[in-house]
Amino acid sequence: MTVSTQDRPNDLYSSPYLVDYYDIVAPSSQSVDDASFYWKTYQDLKALRSSTPDDPFVIMDVGTGTGRVLHGLERNAAEVNADFSNTEVLGVDNAQHMLDKAEKTTTGPLEGHVSWINGSALDLEAVMRERVHRNTDLLIFSIGSISHLSEDGQPETFLNQVSKVLRPGTGRAYVSIYDGSLLHKKKDIAFHQPQGVTEIQSKVFPHIVYRESNHRGDLEGNIKYVKFDLKAVNNEDQTILEKNHISMKMRQWEEDELVSLSSKTGVTFVERIRGAHETFYVFKTTA
Repeated sequence: MTVSTQDRPNDLYSSPYLVDYYDIVAPSSQSVDDASFYWKTYQDLKALRSSTPDDPFVIMDVGTGTGRVLHGLERNAAEVNADFSNTEVLGVDNAQHMLDKAEKTTTGPLEGHVSWINGSALDLEAVMRERVHRNTDLLIFSIGSISHLSEDGQPETFLNQVSKVLRPGTGRAYVSIYDGSLLHKKKDIAFHQPQGVTEIQSKVFPHIVYRESNHRGDLEGNIKYVKFDLKAVNNEDQTILEKNHISMKMRQWEEDELVSLSSKTGVTFVERIRGAHETFYVFKTTA
């Protein structure tokens, strides 16, 4: 029996099945080297100012998804028996299903110190407007999430928003560009396009598998278009519980492009730091 409950163009974030699939295929805290990097950065920046209950150290993770980075900080804190006293943590994303899972899987030192907020990277002022403490000390945009800002002017809008919420002087924003999102001199990049059907077992839903097919990746200018079909299938009776046509576009970057764009915004470029799979671009407020 085959029953289709969804048959629509979609992203990877707008249903519990899609969120589960995303968590399986996306880089994890164990496979990416950034969790320890952000933990050390947090400790270094926190040492620069004395935080108090009335003026806590604020971490904002933009595009937090299901909380991969913040849960990585949580694990690092647990390893040294640290806590987040006088620290306020904000996980910001515009996909509610992702935030729901992030909140559900928060069980360590972050409990009581984190807020999961539905908000946009292009309007961080609105995210902070209802907060008691409106200065961010450490802003994270991890593992190339800025590539989702694919429309003209969006990266500049984001950086201007960063300048509105960062603490003047000591506040820092860490914006990552993933190596796989860098343009090369040869522009006709051939993307890996799997043939046939790929099947992935759910780690959350019993008897559910995700079947991917019809993959296509194309590069037009500085935009990578990725399309494929994804079905959530009950493997016991082959019922199709959800069917989606995934369509995404991701900005690709020249190596110095983000630094150049930042010169037209309210932030100042501080430094770039090479990671194993990405480059961290560090910014502070111009004021």
